[in-house]
Amino acid sequence: MTKFIKSLIIINGLIIPTVLLVSLGIFIITLIQSSSNSNDSVAVNTDNTVLNNGDTLINQGLNYYSPEPIYNSLNYCIKIMPKTYDKPLNIGSGSSFEKGSYYQNDSYLNVLFLDSNYNVISRLLDKKAFILSMMIPTSYNEEKTDTTVKNIGYLIAFEDSNNDKKIDDRDFNDLYISDLNGKNLVQVTKGIDVKEFIFINHHKDIFISYTDRTDIKDEYKMKRFASYNIKMRELSNLSGIENALKGVQRILQ
Repeated sequence: MTKFIKSLIIINGLIIPTVLLVSLGIFIITLIQSSSNSNDSVAVNTDNTVLNNGDTLINQGLNYYSPEPIYNSLNYCIKIMPKTYDKPLNIGSGSSFEKGSYYQNDSYLNVLFLDSNYNVISRLLDKKAFILSMMIPTSYNEEKTDTTVKNIGYLIAFEDSNNDKKIDDRDFNDLYISDLNGKNLVQVTKGIDVKEFIFINHHKDIFISYTDRTDIKDEYKMKRFASYNIKMRELSNLSGIENALKGVQRILQ
C-alpha cells in the first residue's frame, strides 16, 4: 500500500466523523429552535399592544385559509389562527396582515361561518380566546350522509389561568358545542379537565372522559367518565364505571 493511499485513508477517517458530528449538531440546534418558536407562537397574547415612541403597535395578527365545508350542512367555516409578527406592526401603517411568523397547528382563536354563497352568517366567539380543538363529526359511510349530525364540539380557554400573559393549551379550558352554523354556543363542562369527547347515540349525547382539576400530578389522577345529553343540556357522571375501576385498583393493592 503506497503512502498516498495511506494518507487518503487517514484523511477520510478524520473528515467523515467530523462532517457527521457537525451535521448532527446543526440538526439538533435547528430542531430545538423550531420547537421553541412553535411553542412561543401557538398562543393568544392577553395584551396585544405596545407603545413605541408614541406609536401603538400590535404583536399579533391573523392567519387563515380558504373556507372548509361543514359536514351535513351547506355551510362553510374559516378557522382563524393566531400569528405573531417578527416585528410589531404599527396600527396606522396599513401593512398587510400576511406578514409575520406562523406555525401550523390545530388551534384557533375564532371561527367564521358562511352560507352556501360564502356570505358570513356568524362568528363563533365575541371575546379573546384560544380554541384548542374543534370537532366536526363525520361518518365512515361516504355514500350516505349522516343527517343526525347537528353540532360541533370545541375545547376553549377564555382566561389566562396560569398568568403568563398568554392564552394557550396550558390554560384551563372547557367543552362547548354549537350548531352547524356556529350559533347557540353552549358550555358543556366547567371546572374539569376534558381528555376526550365523542358524539354518541346518533349525536344525541356526548361521551366525555376527564380528570378532576386539582394540583395533583396527572399520572396520579383518576380518569372519570360522564355523559352529556344535548337536548336536555344535562351532564351526568357515570359513577358505575368509576366504581368498577376502583374495584380493579383494589385488586392491585
